[in-house]
Amino acid sequence: MSKTENSFVSGIKIVFTDRDFRTIFISLFIIGLSVGGFMPYLTVWATNTLHATSFQAGFLFVPMSIIGLIVSFYLASLSDKWGKRKPFIIWALLIGTISRVPLAFTHSYTIALILLAIGGFNAFSFFFALLNDFIVKKQESKSQAGTITGTVRMAFSQGYIFGPMLGALIIDHGGYTLLFLLSGLLSLATLGWVLFALKEDSMLQTSAHASSKAPAGIPSVLIAVFVAALFIFAGDSGRSMYLPLYITDTLKQSVSIIGILFTVTSVFELVFMPLGGYFSDKIGVKRFFVIGIACQVLYFVLTSLHLPLSGLIALQVFYAFILSATMGVGMVYAQSLAPRQIGLATTAYMTAIQTSAVVSSLAMGSLVSVIPLPSTFYILAVFAVVSGVMFLFMKQKPAEEMS
Repeated sequence: MSKTENSFVSGIKIVFTDRDFRTIFISLFIIGLSVGGFMPYLTVWATNTLHATSFQAGFLFVPMSIIGLIVSFYLASLSDKWGKRKPFIIWALLIGTISRVPLAFTHSYTIALILLAIGGFNAFSFFFALLNDFIVKKQESKSQAGTITGTVRMAFSQGYIFGPMLGALIIDHGGYTLLFLLSGLLSLATLGWVLFALKEDSMLQTSAHASSKAPAGIPSVLIAVFVAALFIFAGDSGRSMYLPLYITDTLKQSVSIIGILFTVTSVFELVFMPLGGYFSDKIGVKRFFVIGIACQVLYFVLTSLHLPLSGLIALQVFYAFILSATMGVGMVYAQSLAPRQIGLATTAYMTAIQTSAVVSSLAMGSLVSVIPLPSTFYILAVFAVVSGVMFLFMKQKPAEEMS
């Protein structure tokens, strides 16, 4: 085995042999299964069950984005000062369960908005802040941060492989009621796993940015990170919200095709996530990240060309590589910009995922009824260009500040 192969394999091996990394991996797998089971079908559910318009269906993502933005930043700052993440993870998972189960029984658009708003506070960013804490704590992990993060991020993708297919199967046999109930139960299962497997003593003062070192307030660089990431994930949100409608309304395909296309991306993420992390360790996090954003521009331009189903399937493979940069490596890059405020840095980047739904729904929702749906993806290509330019001018902190 060559040194390159050994370095790559050892980075993956650390995730599965280390208790702390393995616990986060399993947690994110269950979350991926839960989210992947219902999120791709949210707009279709809204139009079919709630009789919402295309704009209203996209607007469902807005309240959860706003709540996520306001609440998550405050709690992330608090977790940096405490040097602990577990209490925030527990509450986020509990709230996720409480907000999702009632969706199974509602036929009111207003109630759906409220429930999704309550679910805006999620555990995703806290898991990755905790992951960074463990990487900083474990000396042998620092040089393989990208590989480890990519591998752990792959866990969510693994859940997302089965989620959309499982969701389509449940819809066909049990309807959307059973779909939301199962999603809520999976959130509850994640909570049970965290309570059982994530030991409190593993987290005590593991953070290099614990209370005595974490500066107050939100630094300007993290505001810039949030804005730039907002444009990246406006593209991803636009894809999640309107690709399903493109498949069912424009291509006249069945709901099961939605599951297939989203699953194709998730399957190839299993390859690209750890590989992307590994290559970012070798060529530099920033360089690999910017390459990924450039590929995102190309993806949206190609999607806008009104491609047939076979072309869309090929693009979903390409999108898996893009996600390895934007979802995995991008988060490592954001953390490197504010190494003493990992909770805030991670939240600034990850909260942009939720808040980006506002941008996508406003930018695309109002145009869907005016121009062909595939053409609206040009807007998302422009967003990716803006994001890439912004990130090019950001500077990483010196290595000594990250240790």
